[in-house]
Amino acid sequence: MAPAPSGDLSRPPRQAFISHATADDGYVAELESFLRAAGLAEVFNDAASIRPDDAFWPVIQQGIADSELFVCVISAASSASDWVRREVEHARSLGGRVIGLRIDRSPVPPYFAGRDVINFVVGPTAERRIDIDRQNRFTKYAPERLLGRDPELALISDAWKKALRAEAGRPHILTFVALGGEGKTSLVAKWAVDELSAKGWPGCEAAFAWSFYSQGTRDQVAASSDAFLKAALDFFADDDADRAFAAGPAGAYEKGQRLARLVGSRRSLLILDGLEPLQYAPTAPTGSQLKDQGLAALLKGLAQQSQGLCLVTTRYSVPDLKAFRQSTAPEHELKRLSPEAGTHLLTTLGVTGSAQELQAAVEEVKGHALTLQLLGSWLRDAHAGDIRQRQLVKLEEADAEEQGGHAFRVMAAYEASFEREGDAGRRALALLRLLGLFDRPVTADCFEALRQPPVIAGLTEPLFAGRSQEHQVVGFGGWVRRLFGAKERIKYERVSPAVINVALQRLESARLLTVHREAGSGHLLSLDAHPLLREYFARQLREQQPDAWRAAHGRLFEHLCARTNEGDQPTLEDLQPLYQAVAHGCLAGLQQRACEEVYYARIARKAEAYAVKKLGAFGSDLGAVACFFDQPWQRVSPALTEADQAWLLNQAAFRLRALGRLTEALEPMRAGLNAYVARSEWKFAAIAASNLSELEMTLGEVAAAAQDAEQSVTHADRSGDAIQRMVNRATHADALHQAGRRAEALKGFREAEQMQQELQPSYPLLYSLRGFRYADQLLAAPERAAWQAAAAGQHGPAEEAAGHHEVLQAVGQRAAQTLTRGQDERWYSLLV
Repeated sequence: MAPAPSGDLSRPPRQAFISHATADDGYVAELESFLRAAGLAEVFNDAASIRPDDAFWPVIQQGIADSELFVCVISAASSASDWVRREVEHARSLGGRVIGLRIDRSPVPPYFAGRDVINFVVGPTAERRIDIDRQNRFTKYAPERLLGRDPELALISDAWKKALRAEAGRPHILTFVALGGEGKTSLVAKWAVDELSAKGWPGCEAAFAWSFYSQGTRDQVAASSDAFLKAALDFFADDDADRAFAAGPAGAYEKGQRLARLVGSRRSLLILDGLEPLQYAPTAPTGSQLKDQGLAALLKGLAQQSQGLCLVTTRYSVPDLKAFRQSTAPEHELKRLSPEAGTHLLTTLGVTGSAQELQAAVEEVKGHALTLQLLGSWLRDAHAGDIRQRQLVKLEEADAEEQGGHAFRVMAAYEASFEREGDAGRRALALLRLLGLFDRPVTADCFEALRQPPVIAGLTEPLFAGRSQEHQVVGFGGWVRRLFGAKERIKYERVSPAVINVALQRLESARLLTVHREAGSGHLLSLDAHPLLREYFARQLREQQPDAWRAAHGRLFEHLCARTNEGDQPTLEDLQPLYQAVAHGCLAGLQQRACEEVYYARIARKAEAYAVKKLGAFGSDLGAVACFFDQPWQRVSPALTEADQAWLLNQAAFRLRALGRLTEALEPMRAGLNAYVARSEWKFAAIAASNLSELEMTLGEVAAAAQDAEQSVTHADRSGDAIQRMVNRATHADALHQAGRRAEALKGFREAEQMQQELQPSYPLLYSLRGFRYADQLLAAPERAAWQAAAAGQHGPAEEAAGHHEVLQAVGQRAAQTLTRGQDERWYSLLV
């Protein structure tokens, strides 16, 4: 190849030349990313790929001559390279600017002796933290070609370059909002693969991806960030203290804050895919706000301070970031595919027809990327790609208000085609229906459990090869059996793994599912499909084959219960199969067993409440509790005993309250109270009424709080429990105090303290929260007088001041006594 002459204007000049040794390729990739981010259009760094042969020297000379900047990477390897020395000497002979970047502690070579050298230390690829495939093999969702999304790809690239340049006011978070199936995941995965992974992650110190997608389009009332926060904190941890914090009982909010600091302290890429399960529906009174405190704390923290970039995809806008939308957290709506891009996609899939017909097809599905993908594959597979056959799908009958309505129509056509194909088609259809049983990728062990005999009628027959055993009954006996219509006996045997693999390969080629296999061995790891496809087949199976639906979930329940060995001190990861078992058990109609044998006995560990008290997994636990509800948070399944229904209502309320979802907690808390009253369980009714009163007070519903606190006293008196009678009187007194009924409040506190004296004669004063509230009530009058005096600019009557002084002394004495006892008995009071 002849070098281009120096005056050649047919190509832009290379503005920077990087001289380096082959051993330093990892550093050079990093350096090139910074130079390009700084605005240099061209970077010549091909010395590593050119053999030191004089035949190529003119190419190198021309590259150096065309460059405005010459950078020499100084290392032990480059110092020993005659090729690097020769390049440096040539650059200096041209009078160009030569910069030395020292990247290790090796001696500076003689040709840089006495010259300024810049220290430039960037960790090699081996030291980076990269994990974007741990949870769901994120890179598998990067298409070979992504059509119609060039502006969005450029937008992400620009944000990343600004992160490399550490520009002030640059995007810290980029959020892409679109309906399901518009290609949000493909967009982000394609950019991450092409712009970072394929280039050795230049400029990236850490990369982590997580998908929150759950089943289909249903509102996820109890989705949780617990598993994500634990995994991300472990990944970004700086030390053992961070890892211990991740595994500890701290709440989601605190973990989210800590994660924001860890992620933001380095040039990180964080991908949060499918955030909508953790958001309220847009029609909710709150709008589409995040209902998960951990994610809210993380995103707000990153919006305020971050050296890297966070990419978010979701179906709903994120109002939590509204304050940062014009600065560090812009939000972009991912538009439908243009007619041109949609037409290109169809032709790429093998669809043929006139340009007018292809564009009409794109318009009929409103440019919906997933629907076009499915339609193109179906036309190719079933009708040799003839676009005119799309009329068989009846796209015009799709429900315009239904999420994925057009995609569902195409899936119905696919389903009909599979049914007509015979065994091979029905086998492929059975595999797709299995995916509808899950709200996440199907692990290999669960897939195998469903394939085990006996056959699940209405679901797994195509995955077995059945053969009649009637041939064993010959002669007159066999003739008689057939004459009188005796039921034919069929023996089922599983089809071979090879047959299953052929079906999986076909479905993957049609882009109906994604197969994840172990590198090297090829062993199956998991199967996955788009959430809308999972929702479609879940609906079909649930409505058309309810017995098969329940039997399959029952099979999964038994499998997960049997194979899970959580140990004595399980981590959140250890409990995940049990949480899944609860969900499958409830869908199988086994609510009582799921509650007693799994949730209460193995997750909560009975009264220990292990998951919430030891792991702080309130979100995950709420997800399990939600499975027992027919209508969250109003009605628990009647398949459970009345006692368990009441208990689960209170479990839900407690977890909602702990997660900051206070308004949602009201309904199950009141329903739980009513359930205890109906069962005449007065002690539990008193506790529930007291908790409800305190929740209402937190929400500012003072009158309701006072009313329910009064009810708690009534229930406590009926229970005869001395502690509850005392505790709930103090709760009622505080509610009266907050309502301005001071005389009644004072009477209530005095009654409670009298009961305290009877319970513990050695310590007659109210203490802990009750003591704090009594002291707050006593201090109200002096505090009010002090404000009035300050406003009037003069003190009140001496007698009144003396009375207030006595109250202050009395409260001080209470505090001192509480402190003394707390130190003696090693407990602490809010009064302190």
